[in-house]
Amino acid sequence: MIKILFLLLARGKVTSKYIADRFDISVRTALRYLDAISLAGIPLISEPGRNGGYYISETYRLPASFLTKNEFNRVIATLSSCNEQLGNTELNSAIEKLSAINKDGANVDFTYGNLIIDGSSWSGSDNTKSILSLINLAIEEGFIIKIKYMDKQGVETVREIEPHVVILKQGAWYVYAYCTLRKDFRMFKLARIMYADKTEKSFVKRNNDFGPDKLVDWFGKLPTEFIDLEVDKSAKADVEEWLGVDSVYKTTPTKLYVSAKLPYDNWLISRILGFGNKIKVLSPEKLKSDVKNAATEVSNLY
Repeated sequence: MIKILFLLLARGKVTSKYIADRFDISVRTALRYLDAISLAGIPLISEPGRNGGYYISETYRLPASFLTKNEFNRVIATLSSCNEQLGNTELNSAIEKLSAINKDGANVDFTYGNLIIDGSSWSGSDNTKSILSLINLAIEEGFIIKIKYMDKQGVETVREIEPHVVILKQGAWYVYAYCTLRKDFRMFKLARIMYADKTEKSFVKRNNDFGPDKLVDWFGKLPTEFIDLEVDKSAKADVEEWLGVDSVYKTTPTKLYVSAKLPYDNWLISRILGFGNKIKVLSPEKLKSDVKNAATEVSNLY
């Protein structure tokens, strides 16, 4: 019944059949729950007809006591941590409103909870946070920003982008934006944005089907390969953080063996070299050769 209540609050008008299908119950049971919700004093309205259904009056609000003090703490602390990076005015307003209706009011400390989100480096010297704030403002107000960007190959370009979505994935911030230089949508890593400036140009959000499901195809058009690695146990934590614990398919007292599908580029070779003698490539043969050649080039420098 609580789930039905939240469904009505979130979706607006729904039919009893929709409720029945959603929660795998009979229509008769759904109607009984709706009656109970109405008897509880919640202004449930029934609208007959072809386009009819059940909905809750727009003036209805859940009482402040619906959430406990600890629940308020967790919700507001999480929102506050997110907004430390985004600087979103509407989100800040929502935090203030939630704080105001809390039954303990100002006596509750909402500064930080169990979750802290920080986009800056450990040295605190980069400008990721300020760039993130500007990008978020550009999304809200619809203005184009000018950036200087360095890609994986170290090539620097100055371009104008129309930001659409900010993404946090595997500890790194990205912006999904329409690039006026490439005439297409692109994913930009914030750590590679050397500077970002507001322009006087505005834009209207373009139709795109980007969503969480698209992050599965994270590597886009880059060629990918299944790689197999032999890893020294001393590098276990770092490799599992990089490839995930489910990539490990075999362990011995001194070694572990991992397999993963990754984009095949210079970054992959550099990443493997970064582990020194703690990682050995087992396959594919081309990767073994490329890593060996890159290691030889490094050795020749000395």
